[in-house]
Parts: sequence; structure tokens; C-alpha cells
Amino acid sequence: QRFVGDDCDLVLAIGTGAAQSIASQTSEIPVLITAVTDPVDAGLVQSSEAPGTNVTGSSDMAPINSLLELIVKIYPNAKNVGVMYSSSEINSERQVQIFKEEAKKYNLSVREATVSNVNDIQQAAQSLVGKVDLIYTPTDNTIASAVPALIKITEKAKLPVFAGEGGEVKGGATAAIAIDYYELGKIAGTMAAEILEGKAKPETMPIQYQKNFKTVFNEASVKNLGLTIPADVKHELVK
Repeated sequence: QRFVGDDCDLVLAIGTGAAQSIASQTSEIPVLITAVTDPVDAGLVQSSEAPGTNVTGSSDMAPINSLLELIVKIYPNAKNVGVMYSSSEINSERQVQIFKEEAKKYNLSVREATVSNVNDIQQAAQSLVGKVDLIYTPTDNTIASAVPALIKITEKAKLPVFAGEGGEVKGGATAAIAIDYYELGKIAGTMAAEILEGKAKPETMPIQYQKNFKTVFNEASVKNLGLTIPADVKHELVK
């Protein structure tokens, strides 16, 4: 409301909740979003190709199928995959939906464990121990804010964790085909400049996505798991 009252020339909104909040207050001021996984599902745009609203920007939709390809390459005998995410985050639910659909192609069974807040993470992780071969976490704010709590359980159980973004790998998750939030910010910033210069309008600017991804592994997790990374998997090790 303050931004609208100040008649800002443009507003940057980071994350789905922030984007929905400002979009509900104005249909006139251009709104640039970033770190929003599915702007259509969040009700922010009519389509990714043609937003049709005052909202556009960059999405942090991760390459889920590529991550699944990595998982089955490293763990070809895996049958059951645990998925941990916050039940209150629309972006996480959408990623899990895609993950489950794609997992069918690899004959993987998916077991979900949802959390309401960070205090639920260890219990949710423990509920998957002994029942799954590995765990997948989407780009979920709740999980990302308390990765050490998750790793405390999975490390002891020698349970691999494949994440949606690189920050979780630095925190102890095993691997990710990583979203780069710095790059997504640059994309949104370039789009904002074009709008402010009068070269474009949000309603006709397609949502943009990260094009190049790095595969990253956590050195300590790899060692703990006794994991052998296939020679043809181009990757970086992080500590």
C-alpha cells in the first residue's frame, strides 16, 4: 500500500508471497518478480509467454527432469524417493506435482513428507528413513532456511538429499542442478531497465527462465555416502 501510495515507477517483488501481495494492490504500477516458481499457478500472469497483466519477471523453476536423470544415473537401483516440502508454499506444491509426474517415467515411487514450519523438519525426515532410497527437496523457503536440521537426520542415516537449488548443497545436501538466484536477479533487473526506459511493457514481456545450470555436489556428503560420481557428469564440488 505504501508503494502504491508513493506512486512508484516500478516494484520488485522477491518470492511468490511478496509478488501476490503487491499484485493485489495495483494493476497499474509495473511489478517485476523473481524467485517465483510458477507465476501462472500463483495467479500473477495469464501465461508465461504473454503475461497480460502488469506483472512479469524471472522464474526459479528448476530443471526437475534433468535432476531426475542425474538421480537415476547415480542410483540406478533406486525405487522409492522421499519428497520433503512445506505444505503452505504454492511454489513447492507445483514442483512436487511436476516431480511426481516425471518420476513415473523412471518407475520411481514417491513418498511425501510435508512440514508446516522448521520445527517439523527433523520429524518429517525421520519419517522417511528406512522407507526411501533418497530425498528430493524443491526450492522451498522453509526447507532452505533449516537445511542443517534436515542434514542432521539424513547424514546419520546415510540418505542422499537432492535439492532444487545450490544453497542447500552448500548447507549439506548431496547434489543439485542448481538455480542461480544471482543470475535470476540480473535477468529481472535487465527487464526492469527495459520497462523504465519505455522499451517494453510487462503485459507483453514473457516470463524468463535460467538457461544454463551447474551440477554441484557437496564434498562432505559425497564422502559420507561413499558416492562415486560418474566420469561423464560435469560437476563442481562445494564444501
